[in-house]
Amino acid sequence: MLPWITEEDGVYGGAYTEIARELARRAGLTLQIKPCPLKRCQFMLEQGTADIMIGLRETPRRDTFLYFLQTPYREHSADRVFYVRKDGNVTINDYADIAPLRIGTKWGAEYLRRFDRDWSVQRDPAKDMEANFRKLALGRIDAVLIPEDQGDALVSALHLDGQLEKAAFRMPSDGQPRSVAVSRASVSPERLAALETAMHDMQKAGALTAIYKRHYYDAYHIPQGTGLVK
Repeated sequence: MLPWITEEDGVYGGAYTEIARELARRAGLTLQIKPCPLKRCQFMLEQGTADIMIGLRETPRRDTFLYFLQTPYREHSADRVFYVRKDGNVTINDYADIAPLRIGTKWGAEYLRRFDRDWSVQRDPAKDMEANFRKLALGRIDAVLIPEDQGDALVSALHLDGQLEKAAFRMPSDGQPRSVAVSRASVSPERLAALETAMHDMQKAGALTAIYKRHYYDAYHIPQGTGLVK
């Protein structure tokens, strides 16, 4: 899930990977990374064959089989924004403007309730957002919908700064904190307590800020003052 999780020749990196590594280190646990599609990951957590996951939004359904650590790794997610071609004729100034457009999305991703439940929208889903941005640059779709923090990093990583831009209309964040999810089926109360303490200490010591600076802002040449990650 570029930019948060990266993989090259079996070596995993990215801000979320580094947060998980530091969390495990401080809690005295060994981290073993298991790549899996979103639904498979959730099933593994529910069955207790995986212990933790980062990047899940808390919901009543997930609360039945997951704990979410009290100290979040982010205060809230970023706004959802639409990227369009700079040399195109697509203008998105309000929600109604997306009606005639083909919108690039990611398989299985949730955005915001209004969009997720609007089946009149012409979605063009792809397995990852890199594919969507390439399709947009080639004119195969009209726009890409993505969280702003991910979008800016991908545009930089794919060297598409001169070809793409953000539309004026955006869908604000849900304002909900994001916390590491812990399997109720596999993690003991003692280990849960160790994880809670470790995450609290990471936040207090500035470790989270340092990880985001190195593995997000610096890695993708994004000015830290933009405040995309809070």
